[in-house]
Amino acid sequence: MNNPRPVLYAEDDENDVFLLQRAFKKLNIPNPLQTVADGRLAIAYLSGAPPYEKREEYPLPVLLLLDLSMPGKHGLDVLKWMKAEASVAALPVVIFTSSNQGTDIDRAQALGAEGYIIKPGDPGELLEIVRNLQTYWLGDTRPQGTFAEFMSTRSPVKRGFC
Repeated sequence: MNNPRPVLYAEDDENDVFLLQRAFKKLNIPNPLQTVADGRLAIAYLSGAPPYEKREEYPLPVLLLLDLSMPGKHGLDVLKWMKAEASVAALPVVIFTSSNQGTDIDRAQALGAEGYIIKPGDPGELLEIVRNLQTYWLGDTRPQGTFAEFMSTRSPVKRGFC
């Protein structure tokens, strides 16, 4: 049986990486969580540039969770690059950030992100978000409708483009 494709998490805060890794482990998500610490590394990973040129070691992800405020390149710049790059343009991107600024949300949606999730402060809420990401993006069958529609029906966590 093939190994499941990874979820790529572009995040510069080590604590946020740790919390998401813990949530993936707690929920027994079979997809490995591959992390990069800035926007330039996210682009390098997605394009197969060094140090990520070995695709057997760094396969294309099934989903990108993208923070906005990172060194090197801002998350929205990464998203803009992706949507112009044929090899990764169809890769689903969910913004996973602390920013609740309307301009960031609007720009992410305009650039083609499939969802926008504001990082929760509560571990239980993070588990619920990860469970919803798993159900929608990582399961054998995808629920009907867009990710935003799916998230708007989830309780108690309602996130995404509404």
